[in-house]
Amino acid sequence: MFLNGSLCCLARLFLIVGIFNVVSAVIKGNTDYQHYQQQIPADHFSKDFYRPDSKNGLLISYTRFKPVTDCMFVTSEPGSFIYTSKTDDEEVCGIYFLAGPDQKVEINFITFDVPCEHHGLVSVVDGWELNGEVFPSEIDHRLPFKQRSSEFCGKNIGVKRTFTSSQNVAVVRYRIPIPGKGFTLFVKFVKNPRPCNVLAVSISEPYTLRNYGRRINCTYVALYPSTVRVIALGVGVSNFLGSVRTSETGTLRKCDETSPQDQVIIGGSYGLDTSKVQIVDSICGIDSKPDYREIVEYGVTSVRLVSSGSFENSVTVQVQQLKNELLDGNLSV
Repeated sequence: MFLNGSLCCLARLFLIVGIFNVVSAVIKGNTDYQHYQQQIPADHFSKDFYRPDSKNGLLISYTRFKPVTDCMFVTSEPGSFIYTSKTDDEEVCGIYFLAGPDQKVEINFITFDVPCEHHGLVSVVDGWELNGEVFPSEIDHRLPFKQRSSEFCGKNIGVKRTFTSSQNVAVVRYRIPIPGKGFTLFVKFVKNPRPCNVLAVSISEPYTLRNYGRRINCTYVALYPSTVRVIALGVGVSNFLGSVRTSETGTLRKCDETSPQDQVIIGGSYGLDTSKVQIVDSICGIDSKPDYREIVEYGVTSVRLVSSGSFENSVTVQVQQLKNELLDGNLSV
């Protein structure tokens, strides 16, 4: 398996801070990065980068393939992509897809030529994997990691097969140490009617986590230290007779000690595995206008909604990147 074998060791290739900086550039709307794929000089495209329209077969109708040029390739845009190996290096690389919060990533291989010789291999992961850590973690996902990763090599393996993520992120990892070999793929972002685990795509817009009455954990993750502001709260409160309360209780704190079945856990970690989160606070209750803010000084901020299935839980948060001077001031205390 990639996770237990050499391809899991992405730490040898990427510093986790590096990919977080790239993702932050996408989230912040960095113009140079967002238009990077469109600014490739025209002479980088050959006839191999074009494909007749499959619907009508007309040669005048084409799909343009975006070349994957970086080993760590992060994109927030769907479309057609091509990767062709240029060396015999056994380097492990990845294409990291980041869709909108209410979308899933759908991946289809159009062509595939990755010989199994010399350890050639491709993996499609439902989520993101980096440095041996995975988002969403197993405590937040309905499937164990082994069932969320598909690996294959050979000729035309994976073609005509659709891979769909459970949330707004997915990654294609590959090791192709034979020049001239590679793959093309087509990626769509499709509607997710009940989003649960979400990697932030905005540093300012509020987001609402919901359980839709399900017994489930859902986590909202931002790849930066932040200030977490709770805008609305409606999470698992019942009286001593067990009936659900609809009147406001205000924001109740330290709910991991009093109401562990239904709560919002706010914390942080140093990597993608949110099961390793360090809890800053946990809240619950019914509060339409909460006055609640919490600073999370870790490199990764997590807001997890834990639900027993007995309540229609929801929490609306705004996770804003912590200013450098504020972060420095808090760390110096």
